[in-house]
Amino acid sequence: MPAIYQRQRTGHGGSFASDIAALTIGGNASVPLGIVQNAQINFAQNIARIYDVSNGGASAGAGGVVPVFYVGGRTQGTASIARVLGPQSGALCDFYNAMGNVCSPQDIAFTFQGGCEDAKAAGIAGINQTENVAIAGAIGQTANNKVTYTIQAAVMTNMGVSVASQDMIVNENIQLMFANLECSGG
Repeated sequence: MPAIYQRQRTGHGGSFASDIAALTIGGNASVPLGIVQNAQINFAQNIARIYDVSNGGASAGAGGVVPVFYVGGRTQGTASIARVLGPQSGALCDFYNAMGNVCSPQDIAFTFQGGCEDAKAAGIAGINQTENVAIAGAIGQTANNKVTYTIQAAVMTNMGVSVASQDMIVNENIQLMFANLECSGG
């Protein structure tokens, strides 16, 4: 039977459930992090565009192409971790002491993990699971995918605490700077 909209056919490429997704933070600063609500990593490289003012494209004729050159500069990274202060927050001062020492930068690994349990393997009655078909060029089909970003030589640059009267939840946010970022999957 033909597809209704007569467009490219699609296949299920995989799923993940947010209730089993996890973020684990570890590394040299192996102190408890408390109740993490948000984590963000930014890594940038400065790139300058350079044009040759002596070549306006005229030498290549009427439809000439002006060359552009890219000059790669230095990289720099920032990260932030937002937490709620609560029962798991007893070691936050240890984290501040470890990460706030500019003379002793730390490496921190952020591991993001997500996937789905196999419904049939979990023994859920009445489940006829859709067959997973590998898609050319896709990362792959596994029950649990994860990626680890390791920020290297990180130092805490800013810290803030806030509370609002309507919920009295104490929120804390730290900012980090780092020198290098590595990524590994598996």
